[in-house]
Amino acid sequence: MRMGHHGLVSDQFTSLNIVLANGDLKTINSKSDLWWGLLGAGHNFGIVTSVTTKIYDIEHPNWAIETIIFSGDKVEAIYEAANKYILQGGNQSSDIINWSYWLNDASLDADKVR
Repeated sequence: MRMGHHGLVSDQFTSLNIVLANGDLKTINSKSDLWWGLLGAGHNFGIVTSVTTKIYDIEHPNWAIETIIFSGDKVEAIYEAANKYILQGGNQSSDIINWSYWLNDASLDADKVR
């Protein structure tokens, strides 16, 4: 499941089993008074012991998370490749999510980075 496409993880819950402070075990669903409270601040109401959730078929099985390590002189080439193959020059499918973060790791040997 991708965040954003189907909403938050908690948006997919259909029921929760919870042990309340008084020791009672309850199954909570959207018809319960505790439903919205549990989705927003569940840890304040008891201990959730299990969750029943919606699941979805994998729509894009050929996409994965990748970690790419490169030197600073490759930044422009990385963005050119991302624009061409992922963002597709602004014509990216709305089903595709791309994000990145940058980390400068001074412990890496600059001469051995690919």
